[in-house]
Amino acid sequence: MSLPIILQPGEGQSVQIRTSTCTFKATGKDTKGQFGLFEFVMEPGSTGASPHIHKQLTEMFYVVEGLVEMVLSDRTVAAQPGAFILVPENTPHGFSNPGQTPAKLLIMFCPADSREQYFEGLAELTKDGRQPSQKELLELMQQFDQYPVP
Repeated sequence: MSLPIILQPGEGQSVQIRTSTCTFKATGKDTKGQFGLFEFVMEPGSTGASPHIHKQLTEMFYVVEGLVEMVLSDRTVAAQPGAFILVPENTPHGFSNPGQTPAKLLIMFCPADSREQYFEGLAELTKDGRQPSQKELLELMQQFDQYPVP
């Protein structure tokens, strides 16, 4: 039997990716693989994710604070707090914080798989300001259904 999870603000396992913090609120392990929900906080001027696709998962974004610039296929959207974006599989997307204040996103992945391992791997590759090679990034991405788009 699964138990309820209650996480107060600031609680949950977190990883640091450059100047962004990703906190795992619910993972596939918690939801029998149905979905994962992560809180992603980006400092002003930071890139969250360069354009990429997922072949098997749907990703959803909900802007909690700040301004998030979402790239979706061939359009760019300035997403304000309260904005919701659903990104079906095989849809190019990426996001960044072009604003002057931190931005906070909730990101949901369906199905969850073990998506948190991608963020843990990315945190490890970028630890202490390290710049990973393109080969290292591609290997990590492909393990977790993520493929870059030019």
